[in-house]
Amino acid sequence: MGLVVLSPLALRAYDSGDDVDWKRLNEIGGTYGAVSAVVATVALLGVMISLVIQNREVREARRNARRAHHVELMRMAMDDPRYMECWGPYLTNSFTEETQYTYVNLIVAHWFAEYDVGELTDTLLRAMTTNVFASGPGRHYWERTGTFWRDNYPGMRARRFHQVIEETYQDAIRTPPVSPPDFSARNGVEPAVLSPGLVDQLRPDRSRAKVLAAAGSGAAFALIVVQVLRRVLRRP
Repeated sequence: MGLVVLSPLALRAYDSGDDVDWKRLNEIGGTYGAVSAVVATVALLGVMISLVIQNREVREARRNARRAHHVELMRMAMDDPRYMECWGPYLTNSFTEETQYTYVNLIVAHWFAEYDVGELTDTLLRAMTTNVFASGPGRHYWERTGTFWRDNYPGMRARRFHQVIEETYQDAIRTPPVSPPDFSARNGVEPAVLSPGLVDQLRPDRSRAKVLAAAGSGAAFALIVVQVLRRVLRRP
């Protein structure tokens, strides 16, 4: 672009006074016209590339908005059994197990979103799926939806994503699932039972309480009498 702008000044080098070869200068100007056409083509390609990138960003923003909306719908279903029934018959035996199934679905969807954009590697995906498939809910989910992920998500990245998870799942089911901890026994607190002797020691002495009450009443009465005598003595 700089050469195109400075080209008229360079033409003066061919000027030898009044004898100017205008035909030659015209041919040189035509050559620079071809250069300007190339520059215009490059600029047009830059505009096209920017439009393509902008279109991808808009599509990704729409995809993220749909994912956020789906997560919100799943969250409502996990909070209320009435909304969970709207998604069809249960795939598990109880509402608690169904919420776990739905939550694992959100986990796998989050993995795929990260893996699709290259933020999640195969090694990290294997490590995360190994932890999830160590328990029963994760295995139950992939047992029912593994084929769905394979058949409904085309593309090389999606196929690789399914392959990594499927291999990890096959390795995990070779061992029994890990049982969840018994939080009820861990958090249960038995009421304390005091021995009769300790109860007697903690029980206040009634006679001592009576003495203290009488002493307090006498002190209050004495203060009242003193105040009355002071008022009487102050009168003229």
